Amino acid sequence: MSIVLTPAGAIGGLTDEQQLAAAARTKNVFIEAGPGTGKTTVSAHRFGVHRFALGHGYDQRAIVAVSFTRAATYNLARRVQRLWGPSALTWPHRIVTLDTLICDLLHDLLRNGLLVWPNTETIWADGDITLDIHDSWARFRNSTPNQTKWRDRHKATRHRLTLSGRHVTVQEELNTDPSRSVSAAVTIPLLRAGKCTHQEVRDLVGLALQDPSCAARIRQRLATTMRALIVDEVFDANDLDIAFIETAIAAGIAVTLVGDPWQALYDFRGARPAQVMALLQRADFRTLQLTRSFRWRDDSQRDVALDLRDGQGVVLPVVKPGDGTGKLDVVLAPWWQDLWDLDGSVLPLAFHGYKGNGYEEAAATLLLNHVTRSILDMDATYLNDALTALDVGDHDPPRELEPGLQRVAELLRVGGKQVLNSAYDELNRLVSTVSERKFRAAHGAHTKRLAQIQERLVYPGRPVPGLTTHQAKGSEWDSVGVRLNDDGRAALASGLSPEHERDRRLYVACTRAHRRTVEVEPPPTPLKKSKRKSKKQA
Repeated sequence: MSIVLTPAGAIGGLTDEQQLAAAARTKNVFIEAGPGTGKTTVSAHRFGVHRFALGHGYDQRAIVAVSFTRAATYNLARRVQRLWGPSALTWPHRIVTLDTLICDLLHDLLRNGLLVWPNTETIWADGDITLDIHDSWARFRNSTPNQTKWRDRHKATRHRLTLSGRHVTVQEELNTDPSRSVSAAVTIPLLRAGKCTHQEVRDLVGLALQDPSCAARIRQRLATTMRALIVDEVFDANDLDIAFIETAIAAGIAVTLVGDPWQALYDFRGARPAQVMALLQRADFRTLQLTRSFRWRDDSQRDVALDLRDGQGVVLPVVKPGDGTGKLDVVLAPWWQDLWDLDGSVLPLAFHGYKGNGYEEAAATLLLNHVTRSILDMDATYLNDALTALDVGDHDPPRELEPGLQRVAELLRVGGKQVLNSAYDELNRLVSTVSERKFRAAHGAHTKRLAQIQERLVYPGRPVPGLTTHQAKGSEWDSVGVRLNDDGRAALASGLSPEHERDRRLYVACTRAHRRTVEVEPPPTPLKKSKRKSKKQA
């Protein structure tokens, strides 16, 4: 590969390791990049090196970079444009989520008749087959009012897509986790009408790859449309992602994989770090390492990071909530509830991983977003999910809600449990002006979220943001607090291993800081009052 170094995209100023990784001529390259080593910078440079390589002027195939979140692709795209100019991302060259490419493959199979949707005539748009693909089914919950009785009988069922020859079939099966799924009575009619989520797309492409004719078409499609592929955070890849990468390799595409086995966090979505390592060996990738970190600005933090990676035990200094957390930039924890269990000095950006189980949670998330914006100038993490669940089309929260949300916040700021029901009713009345969803009457399970917000509103100081380790990945701050449980503390003290997800979460949490990482000690658990009366009281 010949390299063109434009003034905007010149790779001068990079370290020797970074230059070698960005400009490597090997077709298949794995760039192992630890925290703060310039992973995004190198990925952006490598994109430009492929994009403007001499000898490919007549090759119309795309240079494509993918990651697993929209935020990551947005950041990488901005970096590429800053380094190489706007022309770097002119069509067909692009930086997208891997889900976007998988959707493209499914549509191609449908257009070529290798797969047939249940009602093909419902998904034709302007002479082309187009599915209506959503992130989740949350916005469609209870969206079929004329099927109430049938839905009640089948509330414990969900759908499953299978292939019968070329035909996509929709089946109904027992739902083993009703709290995390929308009834098949809702989803099956929508599927027949051409609506689905990214999960159905993934399921079908996974099945298609097992069919020789479909697999051959997918391989041909990739070979004729793509010249180079860069996969960011590759250790978050699941089985389908790995199969996609292997298909790209088989199609003759130049593949660059970037990531760090210590920072694989997405086991909950099927990430297979061990299978990624097997792929690297199977496909004979050249490994290039980025070892110099630019993140550490204090020797003590650098030593913590190096000791963790070497498997040596680490004991973090401890600070108490309140004054101690006031000197931190952020507090991290494995789970959202761990953050809410701290005192009002920490303001988490979500109640828990969004499940879309109730519109009351979505309404509370709008209020939480108003509070986090007001205090921290940060959006609540699952704001868009909440707006989708409420079927609010404009995902920029309606400006007319802001005064009303402020009134609810001021009502909570008065303090005391007696205002919670009033605040809850006022919040739901307000949200009902932009959503047709029906809210349940005040109940402790719903007002609990407002009580959590209230504790932060009455806190005398300025709370610091609270994030889960998953949300903090890819970010960095000057000083970071970590909420540890007994198991996490013991694991740190005995040494971590990248083979265990818990250890990887701890490693990521403890390597976000420029200068120092500390443990945030939880407040003492209040003693529960005994319900039994003493003989004297009796």
